[in-house]
Amino acid sequence: MEEAQQTESKKRQVHKESNKNSDQKEGFYFSRRKWLRILTEFVGTYFVVFTIMAATCWITLTSLSPVYLGIVAFCAYAGAAAVFQGISGAHFNPAVSFAMALSSRLSWLDALYYAIAQIVGAICASATLFGLLKFMPSDLNVTSQQWWELLANTFDSSASDRIKVGPGFAIVIELISAFIVMALVLKAVHSNGKPRRSYYFLSALGYATATILASFFTGGGFNPAKATGAAIMAGAAGVPGVGAELWLFWIIPLLCAAVCALINTIYQGMGKNRVKDASAEETQDEKETDEDEEDWEEEKEDKKSLKAKKEVGSEEDGGAKD
Repeated sequence: MEEAQQTESKKRQVHKESNKNSDQKEGFYFSRRKWLRILTEFVGTYFVVFTIMAATCWITLTSLSPVYLGIVAFCAYAGAAAVFQGISGAHFNPAVSFAMALSSRLSWLDALYYAIAQIVGAICASATLFGLLKFMPSDLNVTSQQWWELLANTFDSSASDRIKVGPGFAIVIELISAFIVMALVLKAVHSNGKPRRSYYFLSALGYATATILASFFTGGGFNPAKATGAAIMAGAAGVPGVGAELWLFWIIPLLCAAVCALINTIYQGMGKNRVKDASAEETQDEKETDEDEEDWEEEKEDKKSLKAKKEVGSEEDGGAKD
């Protein structure tokens, strides 16, 4: 009985080791439970979107600088990434998951699941804030529609703290903002998809910088999930035209994700080629060194044999004289 239990225990251990080795070969470093990874993306996106939107309301009421909103965005993304990056990779943005799939850091099926979880998380966060804003003090004289004019991502907003711009200017701002986010996020991820230790800092830095840059004009729509959640609640609050402008806050981040993923893939390929060339040069140098040593040994042996012959010849000559 004990032998059977030991045999079964050994089989389980071997099975675990094989699974672990296969995961390492495939470059899989996240939780094996798919439902947990999806739930993590939902929770992380919910936390980030709700925190930034709530902070937007508070900063507007207190007339603080958008720099403070950038600080809040940094803290929200850094905190969520530090907690969840070892479970799912901490994307919290459909454009980031799209870039990871394009650069072969994430499977396309997982990217789809992640995107759905992120969008649902952002909608739930927006809905939560939508309900809470109804309980704001009436003496603030701010209607639900005015709140969501402020929170929605648009380029023709009537919000008092926004600068109205045309679609061309909005596209440029969103391109720059999304490029900053994608470049820093991809920089902080290994080629196999595993986040570096600096991931939480670099990704949060990208979001904070982009938030400060775009908040004056579009409200910072470089996260399509956040833009979608805000657009749905803005429509429910009676804000006109938000849904018609949502396309920009999907197409631009996805376009930047594709470009950055392509550049990153090419750069990493060049790096691998440089490593191969360097190793080939080292191998060639080692071969040449070995050949030089062999030539030197042969030359040394020739000198020894020549010296030995001379000594034998001199001994023969001496014997003949005698």
